[in-house]
Amino acid sequence: MNTSDNTHPIDIVVQAELPDDTASHGKTSAVAYVFSSEAALLASAPLTEKGEARLKFTAAATATSLRVLVGPATTEKLPSFDELIRRGALEQHLRYNPRQPVLQARFKVFPDIWHCWWRSACFVKGNLIKRVQIGGTWENFPVCNATVEIYEVDPLFIIIPKLPDLVIERIRELIVKPRPFPEPRPEIGPSAPLVRMAQSEHRLDAEGARLLTQLSDATELRYVAKVGSRLQFQQALIQNPILIRPLLCYFYPRFVTKQRVGTAHTDECGHFSTLFFQGCLNHDTPDLYFKATQKLFGFFDVSIYAPTPIACHTWWDYQCGTEVTLYTNSPLAHTCSPCPPVVGPEGHGRWVAFLAIGGTPLSKIYGTSKELRDTKPPAEVAAKLGLTEAGQPWGSLLRPRLLFSNELEALGVRYYQVSWRRGTSGSFVALKDGIQHYYRHEVSTPTGDVPAWTPYTLGPAPVADGSGSFVPDLTKIPYASVAPEGVWDTPPSAGEIVEHLSSAKFPTNAFAPGLVFHEDGTTVSGTTDESDHYQLKVDLFDAQGQPINVGALDIKYVVPDVPDLSGTIYTTDAAPLGLVSGNSMVITLHVDNNRCFASIGAPSIGATLADPCCGVLISEPADNVAMPYTAYHPHGFAQYSFSVVRGTQAVVSRNSSVDDPGTLVNEDTGGGTAVETVNNLMTLNPAPGCSSMDCVVAGFSENLYVDSMATDGWGSELGYDASDVRAFVLSTVALPS
Repeated sequence: MNTSDNTHPIDIVVQAELPDDTASHGKTSAVAYVFSSEAALLASAPLTEKGEARLKFTAAATATSLRVLVGPATTEKLPSFDELIRRGALEQHLRYNPRQPVLQARFKVFPDIWHCWWRSACFVKGNLIKRVQIGGTWENFPVCNATVEIYEVDPLFIIIPKLPDLVIERIRELIVKPRPFPEPRPEIGPSAPLVRMAQSEHRLDAEGARLLTQLSDATELRYVAKVGSRLQFQQALIQNPILIRPLLCYFYPRFVTKQRVGTAHTDECGHFSTLFFQGCLNHDTPDLYFKATQKLFGFFDVSIYAPTPIACHTWWDYQCGTEVTLYTNSPLAHTCSPCPPVVGPEGHGRWVAFLAIGGTPLSKIYGTSKELRDTKPPAEVAAKLGLTEAGQPWGSLLRPRLLFSNELEALGVRYYQVSWRRGTSGSFVALKDGIQHYYRHEVSTPTGDVPAWTPYTLGPAPVADGSGSFVPDLTKIPYASVAPEGVWDTPPSAGEIVEHLSSAKFPTNAFAPGLVFHEDGTTVSGTTDESDHYQLKVDLFDAQGQPINVGALDIKYVVPDVPDLSGTIYTTDAAPLGLVSGNSMVITLHVDNNRCFASIGAPSIGATLADPCCGVLISEPADNVAMPYTAYHPHGFAQYSFSVVRGTQAVVSRNSSVDDPGTLVNEDTGGGTAVETVNNLMTLNPAPGCSSMDCVVAGFSENLYVDSMATDGWGSELGYDASDVRAFVLSTVALPS
């Protein structure tokens, strides 16, 4: 025996007796393992058809205690001892004896045991999504090339007995003497709609808080909490998981334990799937927790999804085979292009889909939505033509989004053009602002290849027609084969994502400017109201810049027939909606770039106005205080909020739409006059610790905000809002003369 390196060779013969009715699959799939006493894998070998395996390895001289297992084969390079035991592997302990050259381990594996190795499989699938805020809209993008780790959270019958006595008694107290529970914790970052804790990942939301309040109705549980022993109380807790899980989430999340049961990798669409085995002795419906990592700079794993506390983010009672969706807002998570399938009408494969303006699908715009046409009165559809479903006009820089069927490439369709006009007649003018698409490719670094995103200009640009002339302002269709290198892919930052998704740029603020107001309500010289219906037209061209006859090639223009673009995009033919004219598709948008106006007049009591120098009004408790304000938009496309605050407490609050105002000079606007008695202004909503009779002199602020409804498709923060503020003091004590 060679001991010069303080090691010695070990030879173990494993013999596993399998009954005759055991299928050959069970025999050939079984593996013999040997671990050290510290659960480190030393060697493994598959069992032969005769149920034999020989394990030869070299171990440290101190490795005198060995653990031999016969269990299922795994996909991991270094199988975990705990994982094998959890799955029902059989174990024997051996002690190394230098005088015994070959050690032997004998097992008898009954069918019920090895059947369990394979029949306890649970299939897990899901999506890893990053929610990116663009303007005022949250958009979902798949997180690709990430590693997802799946953990099984120990069931309550394991967790509850591990709780310290102090925690058990605290839970007993909460059940015996129910009390109001605090408001749900606010979610940090974007979150998806969550379902009940018994079914899905869950922080303590309103549903969890409701479940906690049911503790007072759980009469049997309360009775056991009052008179039962610790063991009886533990069993009662285990039998009431719907009530206990939110309790663990909110009060005792650190006592939840878990173990990893599987690993999966996301594809280009953020999908992942894997299979794990629950084990022979675990008859509980699995409760799963997920983590995700992604490589930074091509080699460094960083965490992009690991929500805590674990008890608040566990998919309780996971039904094997159902799909989970994990949302991350990690700035380190890089995404890929959205890949929801677009389904042509009746399966038609040759289509051009006009999907959206920014993040607003055409299915939510009057005049381009089949649902709005079919469900709204014709008069309403006509009156709101070009507005969003919420009644919003369009403003600022609009970014149409188009998608082209891959079948068009084989038909010779190479370019498109988007043009515009004011109104519904006259000639169109091509849009000329540059359109960039991003492609992802690998860049070599000293530490390895890392992904990089590079912009590529698609157009508009002139295209040679083959006769020495050029067709101006055409844009390349970004088929997969056109990418200069790598693949077309969504870049990481929100600004680049917006650029990548844009198929054209329509600067309505340049073509259709609006009115701007001075503080006194007069319009700024040179500003004009150009609000109107504007139309966008889409045309297709071949490689020589010649127009495509869409009818001859059986190409259909389509629009989405679903409320959002995050899943499968079903489409409808645009022609029956009146959106196709010859070889072109034309849509109508109501554009309004007018600014809002806000003004607060001097508060008054009768004919007495607040002192313009100090803003003081001398009053009696029964006096009425009039607080006039003006909220204005030339066409009523605005909403306003008006509030009066005394100290830190709101005492007046009004929110409304700005009515179609006519003219500002006549103050036929959405504003008005708020009237309250001095007594109410002094006493309403006293601050904590204050009496409603404390104020005889009080300071007030009036606040008016007029919010433009105009949208660019991503959000409504276009700089068209207006606000005003004014302060005054009410005194029921006469000032000295």
